[in-house]
Amino acid sequence: MAKRSKPAARKNRRGGSSKKNTPKLVQAAPASGGIPVVCSECYSDFLFIPNTSSTSANCPVCMHSGQVPDSGEVARISMAKASEQKALVAASVPGVLFVLIGLFYMMQLNSAGSPAELGPALNYSLLGGTILLFLITLVFAARYEKSRSEIYF
Repeated sequence: MAKRSKPAARKNRRGGSSKKNTPKLVQAAPASGGIPVVCSECYSDFLFIPNTSSTSANCPVCMHSGQVPDSGEVARISMAKASEQKALVAASVPGVLFVLIGLFYMMQLNSAGSPAELGPALNYSLLGGTILLFLITLVFAARYEKSRSEIYF
């Protein structure tokens, strides 16, 4: 006795297929091992997985297709993204320290009432540390912006 196969889609009240009326949702690629790329047609961001065997990459939003780079180019892109990540960490550490020292300085000024009551040594050391960390943050942020790389296809 043969089994009946289940229907592919249920019919809705209007007589049409319910799957036909629902919009397709774009599935996001897993974050591990992917390279973030930007579509040159619609400028949407998505992850390109270099371990796939296909010869073209397709944008999930506009279905624009582009050629997959060779393994040497993928290795160069991966190295550039790793360098960008290191520069981001290097720029964010002095930025966080700048915010923390600045908040500590403001708390000390608030509790003391005035810079004269805070004492010249503590006042100028906290103020100088805040200004120095701000300048270091600017330098490292500029280095991060210089090392940024966006891949368009």
